[in-house]
Amino acid sequence: MSCDKSQYCAYAHVSAMLARTGLPWWLAMFEIELYFDDSGTDGGTPVAVAACYVSSKEQWGEFVRNWDEVRAKEGFDVFSMAEFVAKPEAGHKPFCHWDNQKKDRVYAKLASIINTRIRKGFALAVPKKAFDEHVFPEFKEQYASDHYTWAVKSILGLVENWRKKFRVTVPMQYVFHWGSRSVGQTQIKAIWHEYGEIESAKEKYGIVPNGVMFQDESVFKPLQAPDILAWQMQNHMRRTVMIGRDPNDPTLAVEVGFYSTAQIRKVFDDAKAYKAATGQWPWITPISARVNLTQPGKI
Repeated sequence: MSCDKSQYCAYAHVSAMLARTGLPWWLAMFEIELYFDDSGTDGGTPVAVAACYVSSKEQWGEFVRNWDEVRAKEGFDVFSMAEFVAKPEAGHKPFCHWDNQKKDRVYAKLASIINTRIRKGFALAVPKKAFDEHVFPEFKEQYASDHYTWAVKSILGLVENWRKKFRVTVPMQYVFHWGSRSVGQTQIKAIWHEYGEIESAKEKYGIVPNGVMFQDESVFKPLQAPDILAWQMQNHMRRTVMIGRDPNDPTLAVEVGFYSTAQIRKVFDDAKAYKAATGQWPWITPISARVNLTQPGKI
């Protein structure tokens, strides 16, 4: 894997370093890696989004190589979608100095890398107000205590279906964004502890002991890809579902899902009845749509 002469190639070095430890759970030892990010998990946005991309270790290595080539040529360090689309007066360098022609060029290059190197993408959006108004105590206590936990668990259901459809049986490394920029690590660790108790977790989700880690996107550059997807999904919800427009766009093989206010009301009623009849919570299938990454800010 090539690196900029002026920059330390952290992803390649860490992968090689972890491989040398000989420990079976480290990143370099997994054939498939999933990178997660989120949007709207703070208190100021109406929709909580979880998003991830999955691909092979080899393709993520190529992703980093391609990403570094664009980064060096175009002159940026870490690509943050929120900073990229912000108005120039916000002062997010270097993006505040770029004209629209350069922004379109850079975004098209990055979108092409993602579409070439990823094997599958998943995203899930939950309207917070609808969740808070219609969720009931038993559901929060026994299944998902907050919007983001529900979104991540729903994505794991999509991952399970994908693994089953394509007969994926190997363990997978899950990599989440580091720190408290989003909801922090508490919810994720709780989910992994819960799912780790499930005997079939390895088969269904590729979850194995120590198969989850938290990293910084400046070091683990594949995390910059789901940042774009999470932002686009947030934008998608604002421009379509939240105002009642048709969300479907069949232009990209990224599996995304969402819950409208009306659907949340219905699925919670159905879930309560299912739990009463079977003693288990159902995995609720969200409405699906597709997101177009070919243009920034457009769905």
